[in-house]
Amino acid sequence: MPPFHSTITTQAAWTNRSIGGEAGLKYRLTPAQLAGFDTLLAKTRHLKPQDVTRADFEHPEINKLTEWLDATIRHGRGAVLLSGVTRETHSEEAMERIYWGIGTHLGDAATQSMLGDRLGHVQHVKDDPVARGYRSNEELTPHTDSYRMAGLMCLQRAETGGRSRIVSGLAIHNAILATRPELLEPLYEGYYYAIAEARFSAQPVTDFKIPVFCRIDGIVSCGYSRQFIERAAELRGEPLPAKLVEALDYFDTLAESDELSIQFMLQPGDMLLWHNFQMLHAREAYQDSPLHTRHLLRLWLRIENDRPIAGEILERANIYERIYRERSGRVPVSALAGA
Repeated sequence: MPPFHSTITTQAAWTNRSIGGEAGLKYRLTPAQLAGFDTLLAKTRHLKPQDVTRADFEHPEINKLTEWLDATIRHGRGAVLLSGVTRETHSEEAMERIYWGIGTHLGDAATQSMLGDRLGHVQHVKDDPVARGYRSNEELTPHTDSYRMAGLMCLQRAETGGRSRIVSGLAIHNAILATRPELLEPLYEGYYYAIAEARFSAQPVTDFKIPVFCRIDGIVSCGYSRQFIERAAELRGEPLPAKLVEALDYFDTLAESDELSIQFMLQPGDMLLWHNFQMLHAREAYQDSPLHTRHLLRLWLRIENDRPIAGEILERANIYERIYRERSGRVPVSALAGA
């Protein structure tokens, strides 16, 4: 599809300055909302957190909150940083229940790995046979995940490092259009993907290209993982096209710039929710200690009645479902502890 050659003016095409930095993303839960969560915690205490359904988590204050979250993430600024839950007021089990409960209002939790887990544990797993980035303590450069909505909840910080970064893919598009418009074409063409877990499957590399940007009905969306692109080129035994490398390098420079992106530390209890095909996220490297072991919870959510997005970008999610069907149980659970 041809590149979009107009400036994107939606709220989600923000820059660090235009949105006001971290403060522009943050929403502090009100006493009434926190009281609503406490009511629901008591109501559902007989259920395991992930057995809680939308019907179990109905409350007037929480319903209004999640309606606002849905509208803001999908049709507004594209991301929200919720604060107000803390380790002093809530246990980790309560945090998980609150986070999962919010997710039931926003969408359906999706498969995140070959184990079929729907609530991912983002923590360092030594000797991980799958080598998924979220299970390492290394830097994760700006990227998108696989489903339309995504989120992270912090249970514990690392001893050092681990700051998060979020950036609008639509703002990156605007910056490329304004400064290097010729680089949009290779980004709209994209390249093949090789997802880490796909090496355990019958098809380690996609047989189709996945674009970085797509435009459908005048709406631009973004899907990006350089790691999977470079791995696909390696497995295909070919170099990436020079123009694509130039475009990806420039994309990365913009995505990591302080002009466009916002960097902040997730505190225990904080929840970051975003539209995965409008925002990119990243994380700096970190180091754990016996007292401070970084641990986040991750949701990938299927949502309905959303913006039109190229099928190739959406197909990335189906790869995880396929790998789970093909390989479930064939990698020892003990090797994937904490997945």
